[in-house]
Amino acid sequence: MKKSKLIALLCAVLLISANQIALSQSINVPDQGLKSITPKEMKAHVYYLADDRMKGRDTPSPELDSCAAYIANQFKSYGLEGVASPDNYFQYFNLGRTSLSSPNTFFLNQAGTEKEYRIKYDFVPMHNTANKKVANVKIVFAGYGITAPEYNYDDYNGIDAKGKVVLIFKNEPQINDSTSIFEGLKSTDHSKIRVKTENALEHGAVGIIFLPDPKKPFKRPPNSWPSLMRHAIKDAVPLTLEETETNKLVCVNIGKNLAKDILSETEYTCKRLFMEIDSTLSPCSFEIPDKTVTIQTSLSSHPIPVKNVAALIKGSDPVLKNQYIVIGAHYDHIGTQNGNVYNGADDNASGTSGVMEIAQAFSVCNPPPKRSVIFITFAGEEKGLFGSRYFAGHPVPCKAKDIVAMLNMDMISRNDSNEVAIIGSGTSNMLKKVNEQANKNYVHMKLAYDQERYFLNSDHYSFYKVGIPVLFYNTKDTPDLHRPTDDPEKIIPEKMAKIGRLVFSTAWIIANSPEKPDFIKIR
Repeated sequence: MKKSKLIALLCAVLLISANQIALSQSINVPDQGLKSITPKEMKAHVYYLADDRMKGRDTPSPELDSCAAYIANQFKSYGLEGVASPDNYFQYFNLGRTSLSSPNTFFLNQAGTEKEYRIKYDFVPMHNTANKKVANVKIVFAGYGITAPEYNYDDYNGIDAKGKVVLIFKNEPQINDSTSIFEGLKSTDHSKIRVKTENALEHGAVGIIFLPDPKKPFKRPPNSWPSLMRHAIKDAVPLTLEETETNKLVCVNIGKNLAKDILSETEYTCKRLFMEIDSTLSPCSFEIPDKTVTIQTSLSSHPIPVKNVAALIKGSDPVLKNQYIVIGAHYDHIGTQNGNVYNGADDNASGTSGVMEIAQAFSVCNPPPKRSVIFITFAGEEKGLFGSRYFAGHPVPCKAKDIVAMLNMDMISRNDSNEVAIIGSGTSNMLKKVNEQANKNYVHMKLAYDQERYFLNSDHYSFYKVGIPVLFYNTKDTPDLHRPTDDPEKIIPEKMAKIGRLVFSTAWIIANSPEKPDFIKIR
C-alpha cells in the first residue's frame, strides 16, 4: 500500500473514532440510575452470598443453587425478564465427571516401524482429552506451549503446528525463579492446562503431548484416574465442561521412557530442553524429524447440571434493540477445604453484587436504553471459565454477533478506596474512551491500566475469543485471594458502589450510542 493511501486510511479511522466519541459524550446518564446503586445494598448482597452458610459456593453444590435462586429473585423483584423466557432466569449447562473408556492407545512411528506404548506406564490420557484418534501425525516441540505478548515470549514463533501434535512442558519458564518475568514465583494463567490447550487449538494443532517434569524422579506419567490406581482418590479427576469435540484436542501425559524415545534422534534430552529454555528465557521450538504418532483417547462422561443466572432489559429502539450489551460476573467460589470455608467475599460476591445493583439501576430508568442489556452471573469460573465459555458459545436470546460489548466485574471491593484496574481496554478504542469519559463525568476514580497480565483470567476472555470487545473491572489481588480469610468484613462497600456506577454509566452510554464499539484483536 502506498504511503499516501495508508495515511488516508489512518485519518479515516481516527475521524470515525472521534465522531463515535463525540456522539457518546452527548449522552446523559440518568441520575435515578446512579442514585439507585448504594453501598448499603452492595454490602447486603455480599453478606448474603459470602456467609458461612453458603460453604464457599462451590460448583456444583446445593449452596451455589441457593445463591442462584437469590440472584434470580433479585432480578425478578426489579421487574426484569429472564433470558430463557420471561419467568426463567436460568441457563442450564452440563459439566462432566469423566472416566476412562476404551480404546486408549499410543503408537510411535519411525522408518516404517511402529512401537506401541502402555497406558499407565508410558502414557495417560488427560481429563480434558477428546474422544478421537489422530493417525500418523508429525510432532513439533513447542516449549511450554505459551504465547504471551505481554512478556514478549512465544513458543510458537517460527514453527508450524497446523495438523500436528505439539510436545510441551507443563507450567511456565523459570517457575521457581523469583526474578522471572512470568510474575516471579507466582504462576500466571499461561501455566494453566486450559490456556495451553486453547493456544494449541488456535495454532491449528490436533493434539498435545505433555512432557514429564525432568526435575522429578518419577518415570511414569502423572495419573489421576481411579481405574488405574490401587487406592483411588475421591474426586481426583477434575470436572470438565461438556462441549463439542471440535473444541477439544487429543491430550496425554507421557513418562520419561516415552519422552526419551520421541527425542532420541534429536540433539536434545528432556532435561536439556528444560534447562535451555529456563536459562535463556528464549523458545527452543522445532519439528521432531522422521517420527509420527498415532494416538487414540476415549473417555466416558457423567453429566452434572449447573446454571448461569441471567436477566434481560429489552431495548427501546426498533433496530438497536436487536443488539446487546452483556454485564457479568461469576457467582461461584472454591467451596470448603480441610474444614475451612472459603467465603469469597471479594472473589466474587463483590462482582455479583455489582451485577445485581446495575440491573436494578437500569430497571428504574424510563425509557429503557436503545440497545438491549443482559445481566448475567456465571457458574464454574473457578473451575475454568465454564459458565462464560458456555454462554459465549450458546448465547440467549441472541447470537454472539449481536453482542456489541461485555463488561465484567471480578473482585471489586478491596485495596485503594478510589482506584480500579481496567483490563482489556485495548480491545476497543471506543469502549476505552467511553469508560474514561463516564468516569470523568460521574465517578472520578483513578483508572489503572497496569494489570493486563490478568487478561486471560476471568469471564470476559470467553467473549473476547468470539470477537466481542470487553472491559474487565478489578481492584487487584490481596493476600486473602483464594484463602479462608476473604470475608465480608474486609470489603469496602463505598468503593463497590463507585465501580457499579462506573460500569452502569459506561453501559448506558454504549447502549444509547448510534455506533457500536469497534473490536481490536490484541492477542
